Amino acid sequence: MYKLHHRNYLVVKDGDQLDIGGKTLLFKETPYLHTEETMITYCIEDKILFPCDIFSTHVAVEHFFADEAGYDITGDFIGYYRAIIHPHRRYVRTLLEAIRDLEIETIAPSHGFILRRDIAKYIGLYAELSADTKDDKKVTIVYGTLRNNTKKMAHILRDCFQENNISVDLWDVDKNDETQILTSIGAADAVFIGSSTKYADMAGKLEIFLQKMQNMELEGKLAAAFGSYGWSGEAIEVVQDYLNKTNMTVLSTSNVIKSTGMTHVEFPVRVRFSPKEEDKIKKIKNAAEFVSDLLLSI
Repeated sequence: MYKLHHRNYLVVKDGDQLDIGGKTLLFKETPYLHTEETMITYCIEDKILFPCDIFSTHVAVEHFFADEAGYDITGDFIGYYRAIIHPHRRYVRTLLEAIRDLEIETIAPSHGFILRRDIAKYIGLYAELSADTKDDKKVTIVYGTLRNNTKKMAHILRDCFQENNISVDLWDVDKNDETQILTSIGAADAVFIGSSTKYADMAGKLEIFLQKMQNMELEGKLAAAFGSYGWSGEAIEVVQDYLNKTNMTVLSTSNVIKSTGMTHVEFPVRVRFSPKEEDKIKKIKNAAEFVSDLLLSI
């Protein structure tokens, strides 16, 4: 904040209350909706929720209140959700839990219409739109490994997907039938290809395998590269390059940041040596959680 850095500040955290003279403000953290530091504010006496960008609309009209708009704003409300909030869908659950016990009579977001009628309807729309799809989803994970570190990464990915009720086919490219693997990829919603790095190149049979994928019809599938390395990890980037030659949607850190603002999710998923430290495991799980969220979105 320009020229304000020498002021004295009261820093509030989740659950704090502040009496501002007859009015009491309650603060709750709701991260990534749609920025990492988002916090909502609730005026206890007036039962007003100030949710920052949450429950907003992208409109510029004379009337402040939705009930004075002269038309049903539901379409605008859903449109804003899908464009801005839905990429952070799994964090909507944090929001819904944060406001579950609040008696809300008015929602006053940072822009768009102020809501003072049908509050339950609009909160319910967020719950409905952020719910997991009922369709079965499947991920295929294929890897080539040298000292089992990339294999360990593959197993962490598998476990995380399974915790989200997503089925997983796990294949060591050097120990399984090529036709079975390609068939599995054809039936998957997302594909993870991993490799250790040996002499700046991929491990095992991955190159021949990736070349054959170029001729497959894979449109609509998500794809990601991963792997372990000791020095610079060229193989992971080679896998990424091959995936980019398919017609799959290949995930990259750049696209994640540009589409969601998230900086804790990285693609390709690169781990130096063994994925045994907590920060390395977290990196792998973040990638799996991100893809799970995309697959389970309605």
